Amino acid sequence: MQTKSKKKKKKFTRYTALILITVMVISSIIGRLVYLQVIQSDKYKILADRNYIRNISTSAPRGDIVDRNNVVLASSKQSFNLTYMETKESKKVFFATMEKVFQILSQNGEIQEDDFALKVKPYRFDFKAVNASDKKWLELRFKKDRGLNDKLAKDYYEKNYADLDKEKDKDKIQRIEKDLLKITPEETFKYLVETYEIIGQNLSLEEQRKYMIVKDNIKMQSFSGYKPVVIAKNLKKETAFKFYERLNELPGIDVGNEPIRYYPYGELGSSVLGYISKINTEDKDSYEEKGYDVSTDTIGVSGIEKAYESRLRGSKGQRTVKVNKYGRIVEELFKKNPYSGEKIQLTIDAKLQNAAEKALDKTMENLRNNPRPDPQDLTIMTSNATRGAAVVFNVKTGEVLALASRPGFDPNIFTIPGKLTDEASKKYFNPDLKEFGTQYIESMALASGKSNVEQKLNQMFPLDKRIENNTTIREDTYDIVPKPFYNYATFSLTPPGSTFKPLTAIAGLEDGVINGGTTVVDTGTYTNYGGSWNCWKRGGHGVIGVVNALKESCNYFFYNVGSLLYEKYKNAPRIEKAYDIIKEYAEKFGLGVKTGIEIPEKIGSAYNFKSTKENKTIMFYYSCRDILKAGFEQGRNKKFVPIDITIRENKEDKSITEAKKKIKETIKSAIQVEAKKKNSMYAKYIEDMKTQLKVLVSSYDKDKQSKYTDEQIEKAASAAIDFCIWDANIQIYTPGNVINASIGQGDHQFTPVQLANYVATIANGGHRYEAHLFKKAYDDEDNVVEEKQPKVISDINLKDSTIEVLKEGMKGVTSEEGGTATKAFAGFPIQTAGKTGSATFSATQNEVGRTSFGVFVGYAPADNPEIAVSVVIFDGGHGGYVAPVARAVYEEYFAERLKKEYPAYTPTYNYELKAIEVDQNNVIGDTKEDKASDKTGKDIDNSSSEKEEDNKNE
Repeated sequence: MQTKSKKKKKKFTRYTALILITVMVISSIIGRLVYLQVIQSDKYKILADRNYIRNISTSAPRGDIVDRNNVVLASSKQSFNLTYMETKESKKVFFATMEKVFQILSQNGEIQEDDFALKVKPYRFDFKAVNASDKKWLELRFKKDRGLNDKLAKDYYEKNYADLDKEKDKDKIQRIEKDLLKITPEETFKYLVETYEIIGQNLSLEEQRKYMIVKDNIKMQSFSGYKPVVIAKNLKKETAFKFYERLNELPGIDVGNEPIRYYPYGELGSSVLGYISKINTEDKDSYEEKGYDVSTDTIGVSGIEKAYESRLRGSKGQRTVKVNKYGRIVEELFKKNPYSGEKIQLTIDAKLQNAAEKALDKTMENLRNNPRPDPQDLTIMTSNATRGAAVVFNVKTGEVLALASRPGFDPNIFTIPGKLTDEASKKYFNPDLKEFGTQYIESMALASGKSNVEQKLNQMFPLDKRIENNTTIREDTYDIVPKPFYNYATFSLTPPGSTFKPLTAIAGLEDGVINGGTTVVDTGTYTNYGGSWNCWKRGGHGVIGVVNALKESCNYFFYNVGSLLYEKYKNAPRIEKAYDIIKEYAEKFGLGVKTGIEIPEKIGSAYNFKSTKENKTIMFYYSCRDILKAGFEQGRNKKFVPIDITIRENKEDKSITEAKKKIKETIKSAIQVEAKKKNSMYAKYIEDMKTQLKVLVSSYDKDKQSKYTDEQIEKAASAAIDFCIWDANIQIYTPGNVINASIGQGDHQFTPVQLANYVATIANGGHRYEAHLFKKAYDDEDNVVEEKQPKVISDINLKDSTIEVLKEGMKGVTSEEGGTATKAFAGFPIQTAGKTGSATFSATQNEVGRTSFGVFVGYAPADNPEIAVSVVIFDGGHGGYVAPVARAVYEEYFAERLKKEYPAYTPTYNYELKAIEVDQNNVIGDTKEDKASDKTGKDIDNSSSEKEEDNKNE
């Protein structure tokens, strides 16, 4: 029997296939996992960390700013902030999340953080800038940051804007920037609605804008990395807890604590403190270099906040956290605590600052309510007394005890949500000059009837011609609109009026042209050098010496001093010495020079030959150009064929432009020629003018050329040079400039802080100290890290006799019969010294509703001075009307002494220092307005016993 052993043949079944596939899949998965988790582990760990690990900076509290007595003027308080962090998951439900967020905010009376410049209803840009050029720049920056420049570049040239070469594609770039400004706010809004995918949400314009603000913040902050954006600041505790309770249903939303700047006394000291705000786009690069986050950080914008930014800002903290897919923090990996900035102690006395500010407000209110303080002088109209400044110095150290500028502002509007309303923003940054001007003209009765008011409006508030195709933006030509952010104490350059007379007295006494016994006979009109100048007192003061001339503010006496100083130096090697002698003394006393104060200040100048020559040359060149263009010189009744010498470089042949430039140089040279060379140079100037005028005429059409005969060109040249040499030149070289300067008129331009420095130097006998606001700086453990020491800038070795005469005269101003400020200080038991002044704004001031500046400078006590004061009120009329501000300052400063030594004395002014209120929810409330009254409860009389008149006869 044969047997076969056969192997059983295996079949490839579906089960086998399934096993193979399973093995392959599992092997593939294992291989992929090995690849991802072993071979590529570092790479994907980094990617995961990028998605879920965030570095979050934590703000440092700014250092406190305190007054000399440690009264806190600026501080930081913790607040609840609502933030949103975008992730892939939170982005998917952005609109649903934000709808709930906005609903909770609205129900609890909270306000969304909103500094977005694009507004709706009506569509408009609302940039925090005052002048037109800044607004234009900000509009361009706004549109570029949001990609509108790229859109135009692609539409026009199929390129990105960044790919355009600044030199080769200059014309293309200019076209894009020009067309960017043509894109309306409405078109910009619709572009952003589409860009941020807000379309299809069935939302109103206001609702669209709410979402747009958040989306825009996300975009702007994306330039500097993933960070949470702030939805709302300074939440009430109850609101914060409601968000805490609902965080699980609000992906990306979180609530945190952050310090917020807080000014406990509102407007108090705003001119000194300044304010903080977000970093402007134009300053972005410089602040990024210093380590700032330009998308979130705030900086000091003005005042002490800006001057000591590096010390106040502190050191930011840092948190490295892990977040889940909804942006919620689940783990803190690293933390570096923030450190607060240094505490800055100022020389300012908060109570004195409060008295100065409130007294200015009250005095200006009284002047507006009594627009004709002097019934005898109808030229005085103080209805526009809306701006002013007061500065108080310690005469022995240079410390600034008070520096008030009115109107002021509340710095909290930039830090507390809801404070900077649309109405407030418009008032501060974009006042409607058409509306303001119309109301001003009507209230001041400057015009009647609609057409006359409109004509006056176009004269006083004309459209800004510097802006192309402008039909809305106007200019404040006559400086009428009050400017809260303009520091009138350090920036307003005003003529000092008769407060300058003590300086002229010093120059005369020190230079020996007068002495304490010198007298003149004031007849009412001073005549010299072929001119005449009036004293304010009709008929004059009769026989008068320097002491009484200071007391009664006798113009005649000081005209004579100015003339004597000129005569002493007119034959000096340099003729300028005769004109500049008063300026030399002015600068020694701090007028027209830097005071050293830490916040920005304007310098101004005392009348001097060089600047007068330069300024008047420019002015008279244009006058000469107008004479040639009109073909008529009115003073000499000369007529000729008109010639236009206006230079238009882009529209004329180069040879013609060159001829016009030579004509300009000839005119300027003729205006500036020294008096002794006028006759010898006259013929040369005529020939030079004729030569260049002929070149100019040669470019005209033949028919037009025929009118310009040699005789006509001779007449034109003669008219121009006659005007330059015999009219304009005399205005530069006349001794009358020195005479005007001697009573504080003419070209003097000083700030209130300079005037305070000047009178403080007089009070202490000639030691000019550097003005300063900074006293000490403290670290976070309250250790002094720096202390300011008084610094004498210059010692003026005044004669004892000069000091004696000066103080005697200035005491008479405030305390003796005939003194120009006696009424303001009547009954004040501590003897003071001072000087009043008034200075004309312009020759046509009454036509625009303005009147003279009211100026007062003084010090107290008279015999052993401790403090010096300067007060300036725009349109205040006379120094006697503004002197009550100084009295209010003295009453506050000497309050304890008055109580002790004069217990029966009742202060005329009572200004209590009050902090603004904070409610139970830690929300900053409004300031309770301090009320000022005199001891009788009636309006305070600011009138002066004597008036001063401006010199109206130059």
